[in-house]
Amino acid sequence: MSLFKRMASALAGGKPAPVAAARVEPDLGLGKQRSRSFSAAKRGRLTQSWDMRSTNADANQEIYRDHHTLRARAREQSINSPYAKRFYRLLKQNVVGPFGIALQSKAVMANGEPNRKARRMIEREWRKFCRRGNCDVTGQYSFTTFMNLWLESLARDGEVMVRLIRNWPNRWGFALQILEIDRLDLDLNQELDNGNLIRMGVERDSWERPVAYWLLRNHPGDVYQRAEERYERVPATELLHTFEPWRAHQSRGFTWTHAAAAELHHLDEYRNAELVKSEMQAKVTGVYEQDAEWLEPPNDPDDDVDVEEHLEAGTNKLIPYGLKYKPLPSSSPTQFAPFTKQGLRGVAAGFGPSYNRLAHDLEGVSFSSLRSGELDERDFYKSTQQFVISSLLEAVGDAWLSMSLLTGAIPLPPRNFEIYSELCWIPRGWDWVDPLKDSKAATESITNLTKSIGHYVRQAGIDPDDHWDELEREKAELRRRGLAPELPTPPEPPNVAKAILDAQLLAED
Repeated sequence: MSLFKRMASALAGGKPAPVAAARVEPDLGLGKQRSRSFSAAKRGRLTQSWDMRSTNADANQEIYRDHHTLRARAREQSINSPYAKRFYRLLKQNVVGPFGIALQSKAVMANGEPNRKARRMIEREWRKFCRRGNCDVTGQYSFTTFMNLWLESLARDGEVMVRLIRNWPNRWGFALQILEIDRLDLDLNQELDNGNLIRMGVERDSWERPVAYWLLRNHPGDVYQRAEERYERVPATELLHTFEPWRAHQSRGFTWTHAAAAELHHLDEYRNAELVKSEMQAKVTGVYEQDAEWLEPPNDPDDDVDVEEHLEAGTNKLIPYGLKYKPLPSSSPTQFAPFTKQGLRGVAAGFGPSYNRLAHDLEGVSFSSLRSGELDERDFYKSTQQFVISSLLEAVGDAWLSMSLLTGAIPLPPRNFEIYSELCWIPRGWDWVDPLKDSKAATESITNLTKSIGHYVRQAGIDPDDHWDELEREKAELRRRGLAPELPTPPEPPNVAKAILDAQLLAED
């Protein structure tokens, strides 16, 4: 408040308004030049390049600026870089696996007991739906192939779309359509009359919940463009737009390889340069140069000979007059292996898999270090498996089951959808790193009741119900043939109370 206003307030009988105190910097005894508390926040000559790359822009602005370049470079590396190709192959092998992620029905009856008949019907129909030609609108993919394409597109482009097509003309009334993310217009940003905002093609409400997606009717990179309305608005209930979250308020994703793409590019360039250099050194072994001692040509032209480039084993060559042969030094790239290895370690850290798997390098690896790296890498794939289940399979499974009940593909009453709707997804498992030790540890865990048999069966990527049914059929068949073996008797669980009592008695003695 100004001085005039304070005086007027005092004359009117009111108290003068308090004057805002000036902000006083506390004296910490450091003088005028105080150092920052965080070393990462210091500014100076050594951090200038860091400051140039730093920004406080929101997530959408960061992605919008570099999205096209990141995606184009990731696609180029997926074609030409052997290590990028290896990364995508490892993802598909370990996340999806050779047989895909299996569906297990958890249907129950009205009293809560397992409905085994309904479970078998649902799982059988799902297996039929997953066959090639049934699950997608193009008829080209099996569901395992579809998931491999979905996962590679997600990791390479950073995002992928799947359209849920209901009332499709097949027995289940349902099919899938995978769409490249190029169809979601990055440059469509505007505010609608209803208050919704379109950010990079994604329409969101006031709570930033996706409401619809504005798709280009033609792929922007297609040379054939149809003359029709440019956009198609697809409700969010009909389309799954998947990306890995990075920051809040994020509308689009970006490639999973972004942190290591630059290092991989320079590594590939170095490898190509070394390969060309070594090839040229192997092909060009030397050169002919003029000999300064021979200033005059020979008197007789017949004394001169032509330069011959054709070489054979065990032959000698006559050097022409006036020339002498100078072999070129040949040296192997001594820094090639350590430079490549160190570079690939950084690439593996940015991609996710271990260096040994990404580089196919098991040289000098001990069993303990390999086991430790293997378990850590499996956790990476398990996390990705759960991301796939929550982002794709749960929505696809619910939509497929509801349509299958409505069309009668599964002869169960649709009114009881809730008791049939619980689905469990079993991803692929892995063989034991150390079969003997791991098997003993599993046996002890089962004996001590810390883990169940079904837990280890699911870890192997097998449906426990199918496993029990197979064991039951196998046992009955062996008995019918008179070949039933004597099964080992499982060990009795330890009597903890007796062990404590015996210890107390021993202590008293």
